[in-house]
Amino acid sequence: MRNKRAAVPLSTSLEKKLIGYVAAASAAGVGVLACSPPAQSQVVSTLSWTQIVPGKNVSLDLNNDGIPDFQFSNRTYGTSVGRNLYGILKVLPQQGNAIWGTGGSASALGSGVTIGSNSKLQAGHQFMVRGSFYEHYYEGYGSRGPWKQVTRMYLGFKFIIQGQVHYGWARLNVGATNSGVYAAVTKYAYETQPNTPIVTGQNAGAEKNKRPRRKGPGYYKPTSTTTGSLGDLAAGAVASLDRQEPNAGRE
Repeated sequence: MRNKRAAVPLSTSLEKKLIGYVAAASAAGVGVLACSPPAQSQVVSTLSWTQIVPGKNVSLDLNNDGIPDFQFSNRTYGTSVGRNLYGILKVLPQQGNAIWGTGGSASALGSGVTIGSNSKLQAGHQFMVRGSFYEHYYEGYGSRGPWKQVTRMYLGFKFIIQGQVHYGWARLNVGATNSGVYAAVTKYAYETQPNTPIVTGQNAGAEKNKRPRRKGPGYYKPTSTTTGSLGDLAAGAVASLDRQEPNAGRE
């Protein structure tokens, strides 16, 4: 039968050293955890051909969760005196979301613009374009607004996912004609990490494709002129705008 070993008390200096080693090891472990890389941000972009024709409201669900984030309202009005028509295109943020703009108008941004917490994002920036056509004693046509004749311009916004702010953009072609305003969303993207800026045209990360196999009614291609006709719309100018997009990088 083995004899039990007697416990030997540690000296005060050795005990202090052991305690110091344990504390240092614990701090190192916490440091490793603290230095673990955060979740990687990712931009999810979606190719699209979402047409916004006169008299229609079109919703945009950026993260495909079944909740509309923004709605485009394209209204056409007329009078009984002669022929007096005008169309108005607006973007309406849903669920407390916001649009980049100024003076109540949604800004038409170029490529390479950073959208983040310092951007001009407010819920009231809704107006995009108005087009008017008069036919009474004389004919006349006019359009006004930051989106009156644009191709491949960007709408900047912020929206809420599960109570957290995310930033994104939508790229549009818009043409104000004498028969109303015609537009199409050709692409949109958002940053998956909350409160992380995104750059218009940024396309890194995952990408989806929501292009329909068959195109709908012809889309009016904006030109240097401000007038258009139903013949222009039926001519199928959509083909020149609906071209293949690059799969990665910035445009």
